Amino acid sequence: MRLKIIGLLLAGSLLFLETPIYASDYENSKISLITCSGGSELYSTFGHSALRVQDDSLAIDVIFNFGLFDFNTPNFYMKFLRGRLNYMLGIQTTSDFLWQYNYEGRGVVEQELFLTPSQKREIMDRLNFLYMPENRNYLYSFLHKNCTTELRDLLKPYISFPEGKEASTFRELINSNVVDSKWTRTGINLILGSNLDKEISIWEGMFLPEKLYNGLKSLSKERELLPRTDKSLIKKTHFLLSPLFISLIFFLGLVLSRFFRVFKNLQLISLIFSALLGLVLLLIIVLTDHVELHANYNLLWCNPLYIILLGMYPYAARFKKSFRIMTVVMMFFSLTAVIIWLNKVQGFLPEYVFILASQVIMLGGIRTKVDEESN
Repeated sequence: MRLKIIGLLLAGSLLFLETPIYASDYENSKISLITCSGGSELYSTFGHSALRVQDDSLAIDVIFNFGLFDFNTPNFYMKFLRGRLNYMLGIQTTSDFLWQYNYEGRGVVEQELFLTPSQKREIMDRLNFLYMPENRNYLYSFLHKNCTTELRDLLKPYISFPEGKEASTFRELINSNVVDSKWTRTGINLILGSNLDKEISIWEGMFLPEKLYNGLKSLSKERELLPRTDKSLIKKTHFLLSPLFISLIFFLGLVLSRFFRVFKNLQLISLIFSALLGLVLLLIIVLTDHVELHANYNLLWCNPLYIILLGMYPYAARFKKSFRIMTVVMMFFSLTAVIIWLNKVQGFLPEYVFILASQVIMLGGIRTKVDEESN
């Protein structure tokens, strides 16, 4: 509800800004990068970038914002999940823009760019062209087409950005922004593919607002519009409620299930969980156009084939040989996943190790149970 209210307020602030914005004096006009710190919601976790244009002689002080989207879009959430949601460029007054971030308690930093009058004119011409109704919409991509990359690409002809290799991969950069939200981090890493574990350039790393901000530090004059804080707005997940702790406890329960009958039901619960997890992950990957989710080797252990094993389970004694073969196949997939992790083909989290280990114990347990019941 809070997100919808803010969206309606923003929509209202855009209504009267439907004409192109031109400065009268490009010598004294200012173009600045605006960088906003992360918020408490998932959509705002990674921060935000925008461009501020000022011309005091015409009383112009507006924000060009590539991070807007229409909540009234038909099938909004489905399009977002499938990577088919259009974002758009909008123009807001700076006061309206800052009101939103002040309301959310987020910091805002301005970097006035060192540009010549002719460069400012070209940038304004480009912004006005992109703001035309037929041009303002673009297909969103988290890594390659977002509010920050649009500005990075726009400024490229006029700014000497740093070159070289980024010290972190895409996955590591993403994880650094979701440290406190353990469940979000677990879910994001589960659906992200191996393409995010390759070396990237500093340029590619500037898909994040903070990275673009750092890239312009020596090429701009900085001032704080709203106070920044190192404290995250995301509520930190208590360790006892974290995926790591819960997966560890479940793993220990499955270990005990091999020795104590009272824990035996955990094996069936683990099988059901594995089957559902594999099916959900498969559907997400198959149905989405997000390239970031492709080539995902987590399907080896979040394996949809567990559905087949679950279907065979009530009749395992009758089809003992086929069931045993199926458990061996699933163990092979699990071993392959471990090899991929060890060779750093795709990143993983500690909780994944406990989940996979739980699956192996579960496979051994249900296989032993079937052997005992068929004898």
